[in-house]
Amino acid sequence: MNSIIIIIVLFVSLAILVPLLERYQHQLGLNKMMRFRKYILPLVGVSLVVQLLYMLFR
Repeated sequence: MNSIIIIIVLFVSLAILVPLLERYQHQLGLNKMMRFRKYILPLVGVSLVVQLLYMLFR
């Protein structure tokens, strides 16, 4: 049950942080990081699946 709560919190925080970072990217100097953006969500998804499998088989 705890892992489901952690996953939900992570996705909600990403849903809030990504639009904020996109809005303020010029002020924060994040233009260089935009090319890495396409890799972030798949990596987060893979890490969540791995953590969930770890919790299930522990």
